Amino acid sequence: MSRVRRDPWQGPAVATPHPSHEEIARLAYAYWEAGGHRHGCSEEDWYLAERELSGRRPA
Repeated sequence: MSRVRRDPWQGPAVATPHPSHEEIARLAYAYWEAGGHRHGCSEEDWYLAERELSGRRPA
């Protein structure tokens, strides 16, 4: 039998909702603007926004 060790300070594992397409798009656009309207970086901005928003979701 395998067991999952959890850090007791993390609390219980809880599924967090995924950010909406619109939320990600807004933040990715803000990154693009802040980066000086760089060409060819839209995927990087998108994935950065998606990761940041996913990390901010309340448990």
